[in-house]
Amino acid sequence: MAVSTIGVADATSPDKYLWTEQRTVSSTAREAQVVLEGEGVYPTYSVVAYSIAMATADSHLLQVMGDGSNYTRIKRIIVAPGGATALGIGAFQVLRLSSAGTGGATLTPSPYDTADTYAGGAMSLPSSKGTEGVLVHAGVAPMSSGTVPNQLPYTWEPSVGGKPIILGPATSDGIVIKNMTALSGGTGIVVVEFITTSFL
Repeated sequence: MAVSTIGVADATSPDKYLWTEQRTVSSTAREAQVVLEGEGVYPTYSVVAYSIAMATADSHLLQVMGDGSNYTRIKRIIVAPGGATALGIGAFQVLRLSSAGTGGATLTPSPYDTADTYAGGAMSLPSSKGTEGVLVHAGVAPMSSGTVPNQLPYTWEPSVGGKPIILGPATSDGIVIKNMTALSGGTGIVVVEFITTSFL
């Protein structure tokens, strides 16, 4: 494969050229345009909840709500339980919320670029849970015991070619990671990563 170019006529001088790679296919020279992927440009955030108690079934481990003006696009969810009194299996659900829970620990989404600010709320273990809606995803993760590390957290990411989980711009639109099983003495880490866009 040889480096090549394709000329692009321009009303001004000089003309422009596209960078291509040339190879011969069926005895004919073909041009493949080179595309260089740039860095992401969308505001990116994470919410991290450390040492979250997982001993109570049906608790809302972490909720993330819309920011009031932009669409929030969830790109990754990680739940890593550990430190229980006995080995076990933790079951978790990702559900939509139509109202935010209250009475928990308020968390501030951290921007990957300090120039960005997320206006929506996040909270761990609300005492008054938000209104649950559609079940979006579910999974399991082994609960480690004592100091044994958990090597297999529950992780959700969009399927190849699939959409992320999208929250509407309203502050009442949200998601929650729900603990379905009581894990005696268990704690864990829950992480939600997301971007925001002005378009749907």
